[in-house]
Amino acid sequence: MVDRKHAPGPSSERPSSGGTGGWFGKADMLAVAVLLGLVTLGWCAANGKWTAAQWALPSAYLDPEKCDVIHALAMMKAAGDGEFVPLAWKRVSRLGAPDGANWNDWPLLEELQIIFFGLLAKAFGLFGALNVGMLLGHWAAAATFYAVARTLGCLRSWAFVGGLAYGLAPFLFAQSPHHITTEYVWHVPLFILVWKWVSTDGGLAWGSRRFWAAIAIAVVTGLQSPYFTNVLCQLALLGGAALAWRHRSLAALKPALAVVGAAAVAFAAMNLDTWTYRMANGVNPGAVVREYKWLEIYGLKLVDLVIPPITHHSAGFAKFAAAHRSGAPLLDEGSYLGIVGIAAVALLALVAARDVVDKGSMPAAAWQVLWVVLTFSTGGLNAILGAFGFTLFRTGCRYSVVILAIALVHAAQCLSGWQRSRGAGAASETGRIGTLTAVAGLTLLILWDQVPRGPTAEQSTLIARQVAADRSFVADMESMLPPGAMVFQLPVMDFPESPAPGVPSYDHFRPYLYGGGLRYSFGSMKGRPREEWQKAIQAKMFEGAAGDQQAQKIRFNIASVNAAVDELQKKGFAALYVNRNGFPDRGKGLLEALAELGFDAPPIESQLGDLACIRLAPAARQGK
Repeated sequence: MVDRKHAPGPSSERPSSGGTGGWFGKADMLAVAVLLGLVTLGWCAANGKWTAAQWALPSAYLDPEKCDVIHALAMMKAAGDGEFVPLAWKRVSRLGAPDGANWNDWPLLEELQIIFFGLLAKAFGLFGALNVGMLLGHWAAAATFYAVARTLGCLRSWAFVGGLAYGLAPFLFAQSPHHITTEYVWHVPLFILVWKWVSTDGGLAWGSRRFWAAIAIAVVTGLQSPYFTNVLCQLALLGGAALAWRHRSLAALKPALAVVGAAAVAFAAMNLDTWTYRMANGVNPGAVVREYKWLEIYGLKLVDLVIPPITHHSAGFAKFAAAHRSGAPLLDEGSYLGIVGIAAVALLALVAARDVVDKGSMPAAAWQVLWVVLTFSTGGLNAILGAFGFTLFRTGCRYSVVILAIALVHAAQCLSGWQRSRGAGAASETGRIGTLTAVAGLTLLILWDQVPRGPTAEQSTLIARQVAADRSFVADMESMLPPGAMVFQLPVMDFPESPAPGVPSYDHFRPYLYGGGLRYSFGSMKGRPREEWQKAIQAKMFEGAAGDQQAQKIRFNIASVNAAVDELQKKGFAALYVNRNGFPDRGKGLLEALAELGFDAPPIESQLGDLACIRLAPAARQGK
C-alpha cells in the first residue's frame, strides 16, 4: 500500500523488519496467527461456543433486544436458496404469498455480504453460518487493524495490542448477531490510510499504487454499510480541502474527489435494483420511514463511550452500567470503547492539547475525532441536517467504532515512536522484557474488559428449546399441509421495521427458516397497494369482535370470521398461522370461533405455546 517514493524513512514510519525479511515477514504472520487465536477464544467465550452442538445454534433467537436476528437469518436463507441476487430485482417465492415477497423497495447496500453469508449457510447450515460469519467479522477487524498499524510504521507489539482491542471491540459484540452486517467494520482502519494520503503533500499521487489502493478501499466501503461510506467520504473531503487550502489550489482536492467518486459509484451499483424497480413500478414513499426523533435517541453520546455493558465481567461495572441504562432517556448500540480504548482517546487528547500549546495545531487524528463528535452526537450536525429532512443516518452512536479505530492507531504510533526514541535501549533485553510484559498485561486487560460474560446454561438451554420447538412446529405444519401450501399469518404485520403489540418486527419469519415446502403471507415490503388486502381481511375477521373482560378473551362475530376465511380460501390459502402473543387474549377467541365454524380443533401448537396453526381445508369444516 505504500509507494516506495513516498515510503517513510527508518526514523519515522517504516516498520522494523526485526530480522524477518521486512514487512510482512514471518514474525508478522506469527503475530497475526496468535492475534486471531486470541480473538477466537474471546469470541467463543462470549458466545458460549465450545462444542459442535453449540455452534449449530444461534447465540440469540427470541431475545427482545436482539430479535432482529430473525431478519438476518431470513436474508441469509433467501441468499442460500438463490433468491437474493445482487443488482437484480428480488422476489422471495416462499414469502409474501400469494404473489411472492417484493424485496426491492428497501435500499440494502450489503448485498454482497448477504450473498457471502448465504454461501456459508450452504456449507455450515443456517445457524452455523451465522456463527462463522460473526467470528469472521472479528477476525477481519483484528487482522486489518494490525496490517494498517504496521503499514503506518507501528511496531509489532503495539500493532498487536491495537488489533486485539479492535478485533474484540465491544461494538462488535453489541451488534452481533442481530446486526451482523453492521458488525463488519473491518474496513474502518483502512480509512485512516486514505485520510492521511489525501491530506498530505504527495500522499496520493494520481495513478500511483497508493491512488489505486485508495480507490479500492472506497469501492469496498461503498459496497457495505452506508454509515461508514458516509464518514469515509466526509473526512476524505475535509482532508483534501485542508490540503487544497494550504496550496491555494483546487487541484490538490482531486484525489479526495476521486475517492468520494469511487465510493459513490459502488454505492450506486448496490442501489441499481432499488432505483430501477422504482422507475418501473413507481416510488414507494412508505417503504423507508426515518423519523427525526431517532437521530436524537440514537445519536453518539460521549458518556456512552465510557459506560461498560451490563454483561461486563466485573460485577461492579455491570451494576454501574445497569443503573445508568435504567435512568438514561436515550439509547445506545454498544459505544463502550473499553479501558484500552478510553486510554487511547485520553492520550490523543493530551497530545492534541500539548501540540496546540507548543505548535498551535492539533494532530490529524484529533481533528478527525472532533469532526465525528460534532457531526454525529445527539443534537450535532447530523441532527441539524435531519431537521431539514435528511434523516438517513439515524444511529450516530455507531460512529463510536470510528473513534476507537482512530484513537488506537494513534496510540500505537505514539508508543512505537516513544519506544524508538529510546534508541539502543529499546533493543536491550530489559527493553524487550518490559515490552512483552506490557503487551501481556494489556492483552489480559482487553480479554477481561472487552469480552462480555458468556451465556448462562439456562440461556443456552432456552435458545436450544426455542429452536427445537420452532423446528418441530414447522415439521408438523408440513406434515399436515400439501407441499407449496400457503399459510396466512396473524396478526397482519408490515415489513420491515413494523412491530405489532407483543410481536417483534420479524417474528413472522420464524417458520420460513425451517423446511422448504410452505409459503407464508408475511414478508413483502410495505407501502405498495398490492399488500393492503391482508389488512382488509384482518379487519373483516375482527368486524364486530368485542372484548370479554371476565373471560379474558375476545368474542368474535362468527359470520365475520367465516367471510374472512372464505376470502382466504378463494385466494388459495390452506391454513392460518396465529402468533398468540399478538392478541390480548392470546388468540383464544379467534381459535374458538374457527372451531365453531368446523375447522381443526385443537390446532397444531408450538411447544412454546406461542404459535398455532389451523388448517382451512374444506374437508375440515365438518359440513358447516
